[in-house]
Amino acid sequence: MFDRTPLHDAAAFRGVSGPMLQALFDQIGSGLIVCDADGRIQLANRAALAELRSARLLHSGGGVLQRCAVADGDLALALRLAATRGRRSLVRLQAGGDRLHVSTLPLAGDTGPVVLVVLGRRRACSELELELLAASYGLTHAERRVLAGLMQEERPSEIAERHAVKLSTVRTQISSIRAKLGTRSVEGLLLRAAEVPAMPPALGLAA
Repeated sequence: MFDRTPLHDAAAFRGVSGPMLQALFDQIGSGLIVCDADGRIQLANRAALAELRSARLLHSGGGVLQRCAVADGDLALALRLAATRGRRSLVRLQAGGDRLHVSTLPLAGDTGPVVLVVLGRRRACSELELELLAASYGLTHAERRVLAGLMQEERPSEIAERHAVKLSTVRTQISSIRAKLGTRSVEGLLLRAAEVPAMPPALGLAA
């Protein structure tokens, strides 16, 4: 029988300890960070730590969440608005061709307002998620390679050249993938891939 305790009821989580909460966070493939209005980080999952370590658009300076100097986007303002006014924001961090969407969501912490920062996905599907998607729909190895190429915005001609097969073969495989996934276009395939829940690698993200 299902436990019908509302998820927003804090009593439902009284048995969740700090280590358990961290473990739950780490099993979410999207980067999650809890910080205060000034960006002081209180909690971050593995996906977020990997992004911070890369220092492409975000980094942690002295335990404070900050955008890198090369990046555009007013993250500091979004954090303040979430913590002080309860406003949700979407920030686009960008430097050249590199971009990352970040949402800031107000939360009520034990000692005052905090902000949940959710990092957007850099691509529709990770390698693990793509493998699971392919297995779920019964894609062949060749079809999985084609779908991976489409995820990377490769044209059918580029996929054919990279795998040394005829363009007609790739087009046939795309038609087969569309039929198996129940979509009418390549765009539909990408949307289907984006529906896959984000999950980290089984052994955790590399340090």
